Amino acid sequence: MLKITIVMLVSTILWGANSFCCTGSDGKTITTRSIKHKQNAHIYQDVKAYSYQAFQAEIQQQKVLAMQNAQRIANEELTSKTKYYNVKPKSTQQTMTTTAQECLVENAKQYKGGKYVWGGTKPEGFDCSGYTQFLYGKHGVKLPRTAYAQSRIGQSISKENLRQGDLLFFLTDKNRGVPVTHVGIYAGNGEFIHAASKDKGIIISPLSSGSYSRCFVGAKRVAS
Repeated sequence: MLKITIVMLVSTILWGANSFCCTGSDGKTITTRSIKHKQNAHIYQDVKAYSYQAFQAEIQQQKVLAMQNAQRIANEELTSKTKYYNVKPKSTQQTMTTTAQECLVENAKQYKGGKYVWGGTKPEGFDCSGYTQFLYGKHGVKLPRTAYAQSRIGQSISKENLRQGDLLFFLTDKNRGVPVTHVGIYAGNGEFIHAASKDKGIIISPLSSGSYSRCFVGAKRVAS
């Protein structure tokens, strides 16, 4: 039996397989064996072609990772902006609305004791609808010219839910053939301010008692 002193392993790449040969010190082949690598795809490829494909695969992977990272950053920024803009929006809007209506009533009171003039729309003399139109106009709300036309816009409000600045409507003269003939502004505490008549001018009157309580038609909210 030939004693092997030196064993050399020689591997050669063949088409579809790896071939391994073992030789002794005298150079004679002792054994050979071929092992197929079906799952090792690059065995069957040209070295340059495989390197190029691996390089392209690496680039594609980096692109995917970059896109995922960019999307993550965009989502974080969107979430951050949403949280910022959602901080107390309702309370801020409510405060602005309430303040504007209170301011409108305070402006109305500045003309208390002023003249009533039929068809008047200026501080020198107002009629009822000219008075409300003028005051709302100062706050950026355009009202129609007559009391009846003003009663046909806005949101209907019950007596129990009145708020300062709401418009109040009355039928003070049934002979005029319209369902509304007078308008005033709710001032709070069950009272309203209005250009009443030539004799009384601009006054504050109770809503729950007296002649106006008996001819009250309804209320509207037009300021937002």
